[in-house]
Amino acid sequence: MSLVRERFRSVLSRPGCTLAANIFDPLSARIAHMLGYEVCVLSGSVGKVANLGVPDIVLSNMSDVVDHCRRITRIADVSLMVDAEDGFGNAVNVARTVREMEAAGVSAIEIEDNFVPRRFNVADPGLVSKEEQVGKLESAVAARTDPSTVIVARSASLALCSLDEAVDRIGAYAQTGAEALMLTGMQSREQLEAVHRATSLPLCVLSPPADIRNDDAFLAANGVRILMLGNPTFALAVQAIYDGLKHLKDGGALEELNPKQASPDLLRLVNRTDEFVQLQEKYLRS
Repeated sequence: MSLVRERFRSVLSRPGCTLAANIFDPLSARIAHMLGYEVCVLSGSVGKVANLGVPDIVLSNMSDVVDHCRRITRIADVSLMVDAEDGFGNAVNVARTVREMEAAGVSAIEIEDNFVPRRFNVADPGLVSKEEQVGKLESAVAARTDPSTVIVARSASLALCSLDEAVDRIGAYAQTGAEALMLTGMQSREQLEAVHRATSLPLCVLSPPADIRNDDAFLAANGVRILMLGNPTFALAVQAIYDGLKHLKDGGALEELNPKQASPDLLRLVNRTDEFVQLQEKYLRS
């Protein structure tokens, strides 16, 4: 069992709810690690734009995501949960995706039940059948070479189905060997309570309403072990880059940007200067 996967499992096994860092590249993952986040999450949407500069459409493939993950886990000692979207194809494709992501050092792999549309910007394309998703999850579980890798069944059914159908789907996913559930599109406390009654698996929740996300006791009591708040740091970073470049393009003085820049000491910590200086002094003997 790898240390990062062991750490991820320890987070899932606790009675409380842990806030994850939604990161988008090695730099943001490194900063999250410095700040003591135990879990980092790479979502599909920001992964595509940060890595390829494209929107959240089917222009990214499994190899793109695996390479992105490898660069993150190589530079930052983080327990990384990755949005593997639909597993990048059918249940057979899912098996390869799991093997490749394991080799890249990923701790947890989300397989979602959203239907992948043929066209970009299709509103609510719907879900794959329950049977197809169950097959994908079973394939993912069987494909693991490290049993400590966590397969996460991700479902948007709370937003797209009746509560009874959503609970039926989620209950079926929980019987596949997946060891956690990711809920998106949650709209009410009643939905979370119903899911918690239907399964004892640890829950991960993405961007719930404010009255839920700010109630730690309610989340913990209803099985939520990991909370994700979307990708605000990515939006902040994009705005900061845009503002800085526009300021200079418009003739603004470089000195005016000084208060907004990271200090030399922070930059030195982020790029691990001291660590590499020590390696140089220890091993470069010529």
